[in-house]
Formats: sequence, structure tokens, C-alpha cells
Amino acid sequence: MERYKKDFLTTLKGFDFNTLENSKHSIYGLSKNLNLTYFNPSWFRFLKENNFEESDLHKFPLGTSIIEALRGEIKDFYIQNYKKVLETGEIWQHEYECSSSKEFRKFHQGVYPLKNGEGLIVINSLLVNLPMDQIGRKAHDAIAKNYLQSTGFITQCSNCRKCQRVDQEEVWDWVPEWVERMPANSSHSICPTCFDYYWKYPRIKDTSPNGI
Repeated sequence: MERYKKDFLTTLKGFDFNTLENSKHSIYGLSKNLNLTYFNPSWFRFLKENNFEESDLHKFPLGTSIIEALRGEIKDFYIQNYKKVLETGEIWQHEYECSSSKEFRKFHQGVYPLKNGEGLIVINSLLVNLPMDQIGRKAHDAIAKNYLQSTGFITQCSNCRKCQRVDQEEVWDWVPEWVERMPANSSHSICPTCFDYYWKYPRIKDTSPNGI
């Protein structure tokens, strides 16, 4: 699969190409129109570690708009912030969860504007990697009737990857089997907890003396 176009190299101002290529962090590039322009080798490793199929890697080739690649209710959040970086020239940083069935993983995303205003470099760095049993997250069995919505889809949080119950819509369960491989009839949304903590109130800091 093609990883970059020749014109990407001519617009790459502010980064050394070899630095991006040799980085252990997963990196992709966007044009000023938010089209995908670059994937570094570690990006493909990241996708495979998160159980993407080979066919999934070809769904969003170079030139595809990131708007088409993003899923669920968090799409607008990312698009607005990517556009803000292009408009202001200021770096944007964000943390998110992307766990596997057996490991809790938290990532940092840094979005850097190219110095000529021609696009963005998006760097995803692993912050936390712990065995899932160390964080006390209860596993639930993949019983379709417990999660199959009236729409015919099973709804999974795009961030923590928990699935929404049918009988208690406010409850989202950790279903490891569907983290390994989601059913074909799956859709992505964002659970209330992730939405509040990561997107609605991302910049609130604890200022109480004892952290209470």
C-alpha cells in the first residue's frame, strides 16, 4: 500500500522525513484540506495491533478525506480541532484510550501544523500499557441479544471500546471478544463517561489541596 505521494515531500516543512519514517510512534499526515497524505511504517503496526484486517488498511488510501475515515460522534470533535490547528498554527494535544482485549492502553495525540501552512502531522504516542486484569475491568460474554439495538447494530464506544446494553442504555460493558473482532453489524458511538472526560471537559484540572 502506498504510504506517501511525491508532493508530500515538497510540502513537508518543519519535520525531517527520516525522523517521521524512523519513529516508533504511529504517524499520519494531512493536507490543508484534511486529506490523508502520509503514513509512517509504525502506523501500519499500530493498526495491526488493534486488530484491523488487511482489507481495512485499503479502505482509506492516500487522498481520502479524514472526515470519511473517522467514525462515530467524535468525528466533529477531531475535525474542529484539526481545522483550528491549521487556522491558528498552534499545536493541539489530546489523550485517548485504545485498548486491546487483554491490555489497557492510553495514547497521546499531538497535532503539529507544517510551517508553511500546507498541512498537519499527527503523532500518536503510547502513554500507558497495562494488563487488563490490573485495572479491574470486568469482562462480559459476547451475547448478542444483550447488545443488539433496535437498529440491528451493536454499538461500541469509539474510545474505550465498551458496548452499550439494550435493556440499560446508560450501561456500557467491556466485551473482550468484540474488541478482538467486532461483528459485521457494528456501529461506533461514544459512551457518556468517555465523552465527558476526554471531549466535553478535557482541560479541567484538579485544583483542590488534597486532590479530592
